[in-house]
Amino acid sequence: MTIEPDNVDALNNIGAALGSLGNFTEAIKYFDKVLAIEPDNVDALNNIGAALGSLGNFTEAIKYFDKVLAIEPDNVKALISKDKALGNLDNHTKEVR
Repeated sequence: MTIEPDNVDALNNIGAALGSLGNFTEAIKYFDKVLAIEPDNVDALNNIGAALGSLGNFTEAIKYFDKVLAIEPDNVKALISKDKALGNLDNHTKEVR
């Protein structure tokens, strides 16, 4: 078996698994590793945003969703997640995009 420490899919999956276990801080470390390899990886950007939202850091989460939307303006996951984060900030007057 070959170990690939820079495999972005594996790193993203490890982060997602950690997030599913509620370990959002550790999950973010894996997503950051993905971004160090592929700075425009929308999965990692969305996942960091979701993890930050789960930690209650909605302002920072929105920044990551905005990064996704700058790359893929119609990314449904980022649009929905940003809307939820704005709602959690009670900021219903800002545009989602």
